[in-house]
Amino acid sequence: MSIFDLLNEALLLIGNLQRAAESTGKGEEAPLWQHLREHWNFTVTTGQVYVFEDYLAGLDPARTSYVSTALKVRADTMSQQAMAMLLRTLDEMADPERKLRLLILIDLLNFIAATDQQEALARYREDSRSDAPPPVIAFFDTREEANAWLNHLSAPPSYGHVMIGDEYYEIWHSREDNVRELLRGYVMEYFLEDFDESKPLPSPAASFNTREEAMEWLASHPASPTALVAIAGEYHHAVYHKKFNRHTLHSLSRLREEREKRKAEPEQQEDETAAPADD
Repeated sequence: MSIFDLLNEALLLIGNLQRAAESTGKGEEAPLWQHLREHWNFTVTTGQVYVFEDYLAGLDPARTSYVSTALKVRADTMSQQAMAMLLRTLDEMADPERKLRLLILIDLLNFIAATDQQEALARYREDSRSDAPPPVIAFFDTREEANAWLNHLSAPPSYGHVMIGDEYYEIWHSREDNVRELLRGYVMEYFLEDFDESKPLPSPAASFNTREEAMEWLASHPASPTALVAIAGEYHHAVYHKKFNRHTLHSLSRLREEREKRKAEPEQQEDETAAPADD
């Protein structure tokens, strides 16, 4: 079973055990299961699946304690409470397959502590609760530049986002067969939900005649993390990528057009594959 399969089954177990706790009057455990879910999300969405797999491979199979030294020294109170809950659950669980998934969750806690990523996890948690789009790893002007960068990495991230121009792309990397791909991402379409097309759009933060004017203004008025601006009368989401001190601009009308086009594609494919009517 691949590390991705193990992690996905561990995520399903989090949901099952959280619902079971809530149905049996253990609602106080819900924040702890959510804490574990955030560890899972952080590890997967920051492209560290194979880093975590290598960490697991380096563990002593004869270890007598599931709690790492790093966790004992560095863990915050909630992580310590989550570990105690997992150990109790492990003792009570009879199913060996579910025990294996619990051990994955135990080692996720250990992994974050062992790699000293508590602060990075806290920042990720805060960003995920804001209206910020996902962080990006790198910027490129062309698809060719991005592909060259990805293909020359000795250890690509298992997942992540990069920007090519003003477009989000997702990294997909399979270490088993050395597949490396960049797939167009549509995360900005999520922000269309903030605007009801039947209602007038709110006033933009600023209006400009050209993109160049907008970028010059944004350099001294960084969005935090997004802002609505108008360029030649067309509304754009301005997104501030703080790590790189850069902005990208995303046309609302283009986002809507692309969303409608993708919605129509399955219907078109269904029509094309439908059996012809009998004469």
